Amino acid sequence: MGLGSTAKKLEKMVDLADKLYNKVNELLEKLQETKQSVENTNERVGAIEADLADHRKLLEALAEDQGLDVDELLDDESSETATASVGDGGDA
Repeated sequence: MGLGSTAKKLEKMVDLADKLYNKVNELLEKLQETKQSVENTNERVGAIEADLADHRKLLEALAEDQGLDVDELLDDESSETATASVGDGGDA
């Protein structure tokens, strides 16, 4: 009787180990997929940042061609935004 009980317990442990092994493999696969997705996203973000830098250079060149000071325009915009934010906060 003791041997049959031990065999059943051993079989349950083997089944549990097999399920655990399969689950670990699934998690490893998902981890690899996530890693690949992060790498792809990183590449896309890098490309977008490069495009943004190119667009900024183009806009600055156009502004300069029109006689506009980009830094002054950005400072004015920042000041107006900050003033509007303070005003909005005070009204609440």
